[in-house]
Amino acid sequence: MTFDQLKRQRSVFYLACLAAFICLMTIKLSYFVPTVMSMGQIYFLVKCLALLISCKFIFLDDLSIKAKLLTVTAIIIFYFLAKISQDSNVFYYAILIVGAFDVDFDKILKTYIFTVVITILYIIFACWTKIIPEQIVPRAGQFHFLRLSLGFLTPTDLAARCFYLLTAYCAWRKLSLIKWEKIGALLFTILVFSLTNSRLDLIMMLLLLLIVIKPNLFKQLLAKLQFQGLAILTAFYVFLNVALAYFFNPHLAWFRVLDHILSSRLTFGNIALRQHGVSLFGQYVAEHSNGDLVPPTNYFYVDSSYIRLLVISGIVISLIVTAVTFYLLWRLNDSHSTSLLFFLLLALISSAIDQHLVEVSYNIVLLAVFAKLPREDHFSSLKFY
Repeated sequence: MTFDQLKRQRSVFYLACLAAFICLMTIKLSYFVPTVMSMGQIYFLVKCLALLISCKFIFLDDLSIKAKLLTVTAIIIFYFLAKISQDSNVFYYAILIVGAFDVDFDKILKTYIFTVVITILYIIFACWTKIIPEQIVPRAGQFHFLRLSLGFLTPTDLAARCFYLLTAYCAWRKLSLIKWEKIGALLFTILVFSLTNSRLDLIMMLLLLLIVIKPNLFKQLLAKLQFQGLAILTAFYVFLNVALAYFFNPHLAWFRVLDHILSSRLTFGNIALRQHGVSLFGQYVAEHSNGDLVPPTNYFYVDSSYIRLLVISGIVISLIVTAVTFYLLWRLNDSHSTSLLFFLLLALISSAIDQHLVEVSYNIVLLAVFAKLPREDHFSSLKFY
């Protein structure tokens, strides 16, 4: 294949690398590691894919030398910041965002949906055939409710993955699901909850279904809010999430109730903010999660993406992720890509209770920063006078 032919096929090249990356990062968060593959093998392949995607951007994309140099410099900075915190999610996500330049986002969505479905089914099959183990745990105080992980690290991981998968599918269908798709989505939601008993992910999936059932109502709300309103609400929501954890007081009854509803997320968020603090360039924080077959007695894990970014990734990375998020809010609103805008908003809401905002095998929507966006013209007619 000549260089010109390779350049014309650069989107296909990127999508192939993206599919392999998503597959590996999904397997990484299952009991395939270390039962079948080691974490070292996973990350060796991930690094190779990151290098290939970087080559696509540097050699194949039509951008100025100055833009490429600035971008490569930024990625190098991300790399060294990731070394400090020992959390590489933002670093790899940055490479994937840059690599998605000029790639049709509808194709990215289709690649994501196909890859995640195949990988989930493969992991579940491996679990059922006893190739890999699974975690079966009761909900605290409710031993008659068994929560299944089906080969993933925890039942909550499986539920969150299913929520993001369903959200991506609805975005790909531009929220225009026909009757059997809506019924299928509802049955899928019920199945996921019955297997994982994940209450917070159930709420998120029901909110998604509500949007799909009444899309025009929510589109009119977006048309009224516009970017300014969405930006203000997003900033307030993130601030409130962090503030509730920081000022959490277990001696107050309403705080205890809220913490129970949020499965102790305020407790651990408070510990992270108070005991570890917030640094400029990030820090390593030792966590002990339920991802082991025998849950640790000294459990400590920060589920909120916003608190993780502040405490682990640091202020610099947090500000960059915030800037990217607000830019994407503006871009999706300005281009009338309403289905993707709903995707982003749901991801932002969910990120208060999960750690998946910058994990591409869950949340794919941030790749829309430089990708080609689908336009939904009917949105432009929804105005308030």
